[in-house]
Amino acid sequence: MKKSLLVLISLLFISNLQANPAEDKAQLKANMRAMLQSMEMIQKGGFYAKPEMMKEGVLNLKDAIKLLDNDHAKKYLPQEEKYAEKFAAKRAKMIIMYAEDITTSLNEENMDDALEDYSQILRQCSSCHLRIRKW
Repeated sequence: MKKSLLVLISLLFISNLQANPAEDKAQLKANMRAMLQSMEMIQKGGFYAKPEMMKEGVLNLKDAIKLLDNDHAKKYLPQEEKYAEKFAAKRAKMIIMYAEDITTSLNEENMDDALEDYSQILRQCSSCHLRIRKW
């Protein structure tokens, strides 16, 4: 009885370990989609001169990017890529900084600076994707 219980627990533990990479990948995809939607909202708000839409996009982006700014990122970043997690964390911090600059620029009614900050965020995204995903 004890042996069968031990085997069952072991099998559940092993299957749980094998299921986590798929769950992590699904979480990453969902998170990246949320960041893309946030960027689209910021861009659309800029094109239509809707500062409130841009601010909402910034809030959504800052919320979605939290996944890249913690230990969870280690689970899905490539192990063979040297300094991948440090690189991704730095990009995340830069994105947050530029996102906050967007809000500041919008509060000062400076749409040009807000759109320049959007461009800088886009550069950070592209930089990370170029290095980590090897486009």
